[in-house]
Amino acid sequence: MEFPALDAAQGPRKILFVCAQNKIRSVTAEKMFAGSQHYQARSRGIANDARVKLTEGDIGWADLIFVMEKNHKN
Repeated sequence: MEFPALDAAQGPRKILFVCAQNKIRSVTAEKMFAGSQHYQARSRGIANDARVKLTEGDIGWADLIFVMEKNHKN
């Protein structure tokens, strides 16, 4: 899937991937964008035992947020 990049003057588009435990799905998505000149990617989890837990700062950082399941939107 290709997403249009922001204007070069604005820098790369910031993408956040969210799943439950941040161990497989969101981490894999983050790694797919590693090294891109057009995107910066992070991955986070929402479960208490997530590898890296989602924060308000992560939400504020992101231009786009992708969740792996509908219930992750809440």
